[in-house]
Amino acid sequence: MTTLESIGTTLVVGSGAVIVTYYLLINSGYLLIHVLALFELRDTVRESEWRPPFRAFDSPFYPGVAMVVPAYNESASIVESVRSMLLLNYPDQEIVVVNDGSTDATLDRLREAYDLRPVDAPVPYDVPSEPIRGVYRSATHEDLLVVDKENGGKSDALNAGVWLTDQELFCAVDSDTVLDRNALLEVVKPFLEEPDRAVASGGTIRVANNCVVEDGEVQEVNLPKTGLPGIQVMEYLRAFYSGRLGLTRLKGLILISGAFGVFRTDRVREIGGYRHDTITEDFDVVVRLHEYLSDNDIDYTVEFVPEPVAWTEVPDNLRTLGRQRRRWYRGMIETIVASRGLFFRRAYGRVGTVILPFFTAAEAFGPLIEGFGYVLLPIGWYLGILNIEFFLVFLLLTVGVGIFLSWFGVFSEVWSYNRYESPRDVARLLWYGVLENFGYRQWKTIVAWHGLIEYLRGEKSWGVMERQGFGGDETGGGAAAGAATARGAAGAAATAGAASNEAPNTEPADDDEPVEDEPHDGSGFVWIDWLVDAPDTDGLRWLDRIAAEGAFGRFTAAEEPTLGAGDGGFVWTTDFTDGVGDGGFVWTTDPTLGAGDGGFVLAVDDESVLTVDDGTARLRATTDFTEGIGDGGFVWTTDPALGTGDGGVVWTRDFADGVGSGGFVWVVETAADGELS
Repeated sequence: MTTLESIGTTLVVGSGAVIVTYYLLINSGYLLIHVLALFELRDTVRESEWRPPFRAFDSPFYPGVAMVVPAYNESASIVESVRSMLLLNYPDQEIVVVNDGSTDATLDRLREAYDLRPVDAPVPYDVPSEPIRGVYRSATHEDLLVVDKENGGKSDALNAGVWLTDQELFCAVDSDTVLDRNALLEVVKPFLEEPDRAVASGGTIRVANNCVVEDGEVQEVNLPKTGLPGIQVMEYLRAFYSGRLGLTRLKGLILISGAFGVFRTDRVREIGGYRHDTITEDFDVVVRLHEYLSDNDIDYTVEFVPEPVAWTEVPDNLRTLGRQRRRWYRGMIETIVASRGLFFRRAYGRVGTVILPFFTAAEAFGPLIEGFGYVLLPIGWYLGILNIEFFLVFLLLTVGVGIFLSWFGVFSEVWSYNRYESPRDVARLLWYGVLENFGYRQWKTIVAWHGLIEYLRGEKSWGVMERQGFGGDETGGGAAAGAATARGAAGAAATAGAASNEAPNTEPADDDEPVEDEPHDGSGFVWIDWLVDAPDTDGLRWLDRIAAEGAFGRFTAAEEPTLGAGDGGFVWTTDFTDGVGDGGFVWTTDPTLGAGDGGFVLAVDDESVLTVDDGTARLRATTDFTEGIGDGGFVWTTDPALGTGDGGVVWTRDFADGVGSGGFVWVVETAADGELS
């Protein structure tokens, strides 16, 4: 053996020993936290079985809570989001929507839907945010306050809401989060039990993908139908029902999710509000509260309450998930570096001496060390020094313990609140606990290393989070709001926006109940391709609720794209990159050629979408192309050569992109006079 090989062997063997020792210590800590979580969960479940002899909703003893909702370019969903929050059960609640310099019609939507009136008074505080342009109060809902300000980011928007409310508590909540009706009543319990000590409490975040959401509430809980969101269900259960509960038992909770957390308004103001130079403001603000209250020798508690639930949509593709997790990792490193003065100092109690150091070792260094271990294995094999005992111990400490802790989380779920009641769902959760350790776990180590590199480069971007939205059917269908993208992959939506370039995150309203608060200038076409699950309801949707006033819509030829209901239309082209998105519609006889499970046929029967009285042809969503006129139909694809012709139709805002001098726009019948006829 050469000197170089000898040095390499020594390094590999030494590194392997360090990694094994590291995982023995970290996994012992994880096991302790999970066991403590069971005791905390047991006590919480026992307490939840007792119900007060009065209606909590009517109690005058609940502290006032302001729901602070940052909103940036949320015109597609903000009206429904606010409506769902107004329906929450709570006796003293205020909704504070902060329009963070939106460039779309977010403020206009709110103004028209809730009859906003300017508050004729100067801002009473020196608010640590970008300039505030105006404050509005709803004439129809006196508990709704809207703040319009210059763009400054989520932290900046939260600060504006925190400083402009008089409520004792505030609840930071994302605008796309769906809360259980009684979530606020449950999450404020620590403030009722210890009103002088409680400064923050958080609830559970659950995955809403494929759940049935109606009227701003989850009506039916379903496990996601695909593996990636399903694995994230497993992660969320483990994180909240084991991690958060265990840390609460240790009196060392350092993280409350930004999607659903309640704080004492005065305490957050005392620390200067949310920092602007962090991308994980939820983690940062809790750690800073610990530091400030310990420095000032103030007795306090930070609690996690498992029963109240906020539902959120998680990424369903690795690209979006990777972007999210890299941001989380960068933000975690930022907060750890900023709070390094707390480490190993008894003045900060268990948070400084135990919790933060362990969290750093496990969550910050853990994936990096594990990834390094995966690199050592093939090197050791190449050098001929890979010991089978070491290999098995490494797998046991990573994969084996990982499966055990995941199943621990499933047990906690089944034993306690058991939202997934079907034995089949429980079996799938157990399977996800195994599956995540083969491929997904290794992928996360790569993401962590990538996130570290981004942090070292000073990367600060949030990245675009692609969402499909919540639906009212079992598929969880809806529109994916987003920058006029056009996507045809299963579960995605092809949106063709108008003024805001976004499609609403809600299903069209019932025709019997006109919706007057949804103006036409922010709508779009939405392709929902779960046709195999609901062929009679899914497909092409124009979510402008144009039929609410009795006016039917249709496509018509036009020379200018602005003559229709939106700001664009369809043109024929042989190059799908000419359109707004990455694909278009082609005519084919095979419905399986497209990105979804079906497509659209020309139909004249009474069950068609866009039914009109004159019997003309309409587009109908289907998986069987024999149901329409002719022997084929339209499917969504990124390849124009898949169709029977030499091209297809794409959505564009410039008709010069297509073949010919014009295109087709969507119009409301009553508006189709003269120039469009």
